[in-house]
Amino acid sequence: MNRLKIFPVLALFGLIALSAACAQMKALPNLPATHPEELAEGPVSCSECHEDQQKGTLKPYAAFNHTRIFIQNHRFYASTDNTTLCATCHKVSFCADCHTNKTVIKPAEMLSDRPDRMAPHRGDFLTMHKIEGKLDPESCYRCHGRANNGRCVACHR
Repeated sequence: MNRLKIFPVLALFGLIALSAACAQMKALPNLPATHPEELAEGPVSCSECHEDQQKGTLKPYAAFNHTRIFIQNHRFYASTDNTTLCATCHKVSFCADCHTNKTVIKPAEMLSDRPDRMAPHRGDFLTMHKIEGKLDPESCYRCHGRANNGRCVACHR
């Protein structure tokens, strides 16, 4: 009989403790409108973009490496009404650089004036090298040798 009286007391104590814990949690400071939480993209870890979460320091440019599959399918993200997601990192001119030119621009040349590029290739070069190779294969051969060499065959079998 005593156990039956203790259960409601413990449940009430647990509810009070949970309420107190929630009250102690502080809301995040006002984040810019380009944060994924405000774009209804679901929960995102701050560490996905920030090195130091207390100071808000962003990770280096090379850390944001879209995969090959993302590059091929980015139209599905960019074509939605929620273009603010892309605007988190990119300006509208970033899209226009590729999509309004009649002549194809090699990805490495397109952003060649950016100081945050990794030389000789920028951080996401592995995902973009297919375009470079088709546009100007000789530019690859100058440093990497002819096709089917050891470097190419390691991934391309």
